[in-house]
Amino acid sequence: MAQANQPQPMPAPVASSGQTLEQSPHPRRKHNRARPHRTYGRRYSLRAILFRYTMAPALILSLLLALLFTLQQMHDRRDLLLSHGRASAEQLVELIHLSEGHSFEERIHWLDKSLMALMLERDMIRSVQLYRADRNEAGEEEFRLISSVGPRPRTTFSAEELRGKPAHVHEDLDSLQILHPLLGEGTNCWLAIELHRPYFLVGTYQVALVGLIGLIVCTLIALVWAVVLSERAARSLERIKEALRAVGQGKFAARAVSSRNLELAQLAEEINLMAGNLAEYQRDYQEGLHQSMEDLRQSLDAMEEQNIELELARKKAVENSRGKSNFLANTSHEIRTPLNGIIGFTNLLLKTEVDQLQQDYLQTILRSSESLLTTINDILDFSRIESGNLVLDHSPMNLGQVLEETLQILAPYGYEHNLELVPFVDPQLPPSQIGDPLRIKQILTNLVSTAIRCSENGSIPVRIAVQSGKESELMVHISIVDNGARCDEQGRRELRQLLNSSPQQQQTNNNGMGLSIARSLVQSMGGELGMESNEQGGSSYWIQLPLTIDRNRTAITREQFPGCRVLLVDPNPMTRQQIFQQLSHWQVEALEHCDGQNLVPAIEQMWRHDALPDALIIDAGIADGNFDTFIATVQQLVDTYQCRVVVQGSPVDLRRCYDALRTRVLAFLGKPVSRDGLLRALKRVVPQQAQSRPQTGTFPVLPWPAKPRVLVVDDHEANRLLMNELLRAQNIEAVVAASGAEALELWRDQYFDMIFMDIQMPDMDGIATTRKIREEESGRRTPVIALTAHVGTEEKSRLLSAGLDDYLSKPVSEIQLTHTVKRWMEVNGAEEEAVLPPVVAPRLVDIGESLNLANQDPGLARDLLRMLLKGLHEDEQELARLFADKDHKGLFERVHRLHGGCCYCGVLRLRSATGQLQELLRPLQDQAQVDPGDFADAYEQVRKEIRALWDWSVEQDLDTLFGLEQIGEVGADGIEISEEQSAY
Repeated sequence: MAQANQPQPMPAPVASSGQTLEQSPHPRRKHNRARPHRTYGRRYSLRAILFRYTMAPALILSLLLALLFTLQQMHDRRDLLLSHGRASAEQLVELIHLSEGHSFEERIHWLDKSLMALMLERDMIRSVQLYRADRNEAGEEEFRLISSVGPRPRTTFSAEELRGKPAHVHEDLDSLQILHPLLGEGTNCWLAIELHRPYFLVGTYQVALVGLIGLIVCTLIALVWAVVLSERAARSLERIKEALRAVGQGKFAARAVSSRNLELAQLAEEINLMAGNLAEYQRDYQEGLHQSMEDLRQSLDAMEEQNIELELARKKAVENSRGKSNFLANTSHEIRTPLNGIIGFTNLLLKTEVDQLQQDYLQTILRSSESLLTTINDILDFSRIESGNLVLDHSPMNLGQVLEETLQILAPYGYEHNLELVPFVDPQLPPSQIGDPLRIKQILTNLVSTAIRCSENGSIPVRIAVQSGKESELMVHISIVDNGARCDEQGRRELRQLLNSSPQQQQTNNNGMGLSIARSLVQSMGGELGMESNEQGGSSYWIQLPLTIDRNRTAITREQFPGCRVLLVDPNPMTRQQIFQQLSHWQVEALEHCDGQNLVPAIEQMWRHDALPDALIIDAGIADGNFDTFIATVQQLVDTYQCRVVVQGSPVDLRRCYDALRTRVLAFLGKPVSRDGLLRALKRVVPQQAQSRPQTGTFPVLPWPAKPRVLVVDDHEANRLLMNELLRAQNIEAVVAASGAEALELWRDQYFDMIFMDIQMPDMDGIATTRKIREEESGRRTPVIALTAHVGTEEKSRLLSAGLDDYLSKPVSEIQLTHTVKRWMEVNGAEEEAVLPPVVAPRLVDIGESLNLANQDPGLARDLLRMLLKGLHEDEQELARLFADKDHKGLFERVHRLHGGCCYCGVLRLRSATGQLQELLRPLQDQAQVDPGDFADAYEQVRKEIRALWDWSVEQDLDTLFGLEQIGEVGADGIEISEEQSAY
């Protein structure tokens, strides 16, 4: 029974091959037989349940019958005992009553004999006593025993307790007595018969014994019947369990044996039906599996054939893409080459003496050329963004000037919709930053064009604000606001989707491509671009752009006009706010006037009070289409009140009044108003009040100790002439060559401080020419700067690896050229000052050497160089402090640590300088008195090399130099395209 109540362990199922289920070779079947682990409560076997439900009723029924029978017998025996006692008491009382004629002694004697006889005859009577109540000496009534037979009664009574009571039965825990008063006595006499309890108890025990025996017999019968039922049910269930185990092992032919029990027979039939269904399902499954395997085999064969076809198609697509990329790259080169001459010579012509109208025409040519260049860059950048090969330039620029030039290009498009583009430049913006001006111009062009498409009749302000800055970095916020007059909510929603979607998801229409390029360029620069709704019902486009401050600029002057008063006459409040802000920055007291009809009376009133302003800036917008009245008004102001007038307006408005007013107006100012244009106009009207203050700005003519000689190599005559003029403007002697062979001859015969080398030339290209120069040169290394229209990642890496020192992208701007010349000339000057042996001078940074030191691991080489460059500023400051404190030991340790870092990078010149200073400081560490002149030259050389390396790092992209930008990308069609193959 105890074992029946415990859960039985299930035997391991056996597979059809004689293996256990865990060893079965069929993983599917093994998975189907896996039993989930469940937690059950206490479980009972069927045998235990049958025992419980069979034995429990029999035991309870037998126990109830035995108890009932025992209680009935106890009640009957008690009644018999009491009736016998009453009968005996009544008999004795009657006998005592009939013997009243005898004396008391005789009666007592006879009573004793009668009681004795009664005790002998009745085994149910324990004792008999006769009591009489007499008074004692104190006069109190008490019982006195007159006659007694048998033992003393267990319970006695007082006279007061029995006085006046009838015959009755007294029963307690100790005794059972029959009390009966005597008849006819005048005294209180009682007969007490105590009955014998063991007679009653013995009978009860006998009855209980009989009930117990009956209970045992019934229990045994029930036990035998329960065993018979449980064994029969267990055998039936065991047969069913064996059938289920066989079915679970996959033996679907097994069947359960039917039982005489109806329910078990129905269960067996259902199990047999299930086994039959499973057998049928297994047959269907096997047939389906074989069919699926056959289909899969055929599919694999078809896929293999398709893969072969796709591979052939991929190779063909790669070839087509290479041809297309080469075509676009060559087309870009051919377009950039004449653009280089157009933009360069236009800039040179603008520096000559031309009148105001001619200057406007030249500015239009320049901006149109730059717009064409921006369009070319849009097309190329769109392809580069798609292939992931976009490379940013790092060159000096003026962000405010970039904004103004962009708005001047887009202004005619805005005037078609009666819109004015108004630039706001934060005065805290540094005048020179390091960035990619062409790409930033692309971003601004696309966003401002979108704002123009959504606006009409009003102004579009474009603001540049400096948000934060530290050391050489600053964060710039650019915002563009449209009025939404030509764009509904659906249109704004589409614009947001264009800004949030990837380039592959957009249609290459004007909006889609432009916004996609703007977003991707901003993200590539590490910034953010977003769009918000404004209170006027339009949209605000904002850009967060990180820039680097250009510290390598010579000091120029910032003009100021203290005490100067200028009256602004402009009906557009946005333009008035822009000019007012700029004039206030120059310390000019600006007065505002917006009504053209009241202008003459207002000037007359000022003239009468001797309060005329120093100059008037009058917008042609006050003419409101009536230019005859406007011209007459300006002539009256000049002729009558001797006012100095500057007329501003759109190029169309200025041309309409130029001929009539050019002899009276001192300057014409085109809109959008630029800071440089406003400054030139202000200088013409109030030249005597201009004051200068130093500020970082554009490059003046570089002061050279000796006039440098530079070799310019280009197969395009216009580019040679342009480079010659640009270099001559910087007091540099330029020698030109039309081919690589001519350049080699000139280089062999003459001395040059620098070479500008065009890359794509017939016969011997720039790379081959540079390699030939590197092979033949001995002694001083001549810097070779590449002039190329290809600006891809692979192209830049290829140029630097081929021995060229730097590169300039066409079209070449004067600022970029001046910056490059100044940097490399300073490097050469440092080399010439150092006392070096007559060997080939090392490069500032040797990429090949860095790769060799890093075991040809570009990523490691880049990280080592980046860690060195990151700590250069701190190293320079610490070296200066230690040198000033004359801490020679600390100086030696710092130089030693810097030299150790240089040994793992290809910074050959800094490594050599720190090594020389380290050897000079080694014996001086513990000396108290040391002449600083012993190592001062070496210390200054280290500082120069640190600054040169820092200047170099500001303009370089280490990922590009080490070729770590992803060259191969998977295009939208799943085809891998290299940089040259997708050189848009």
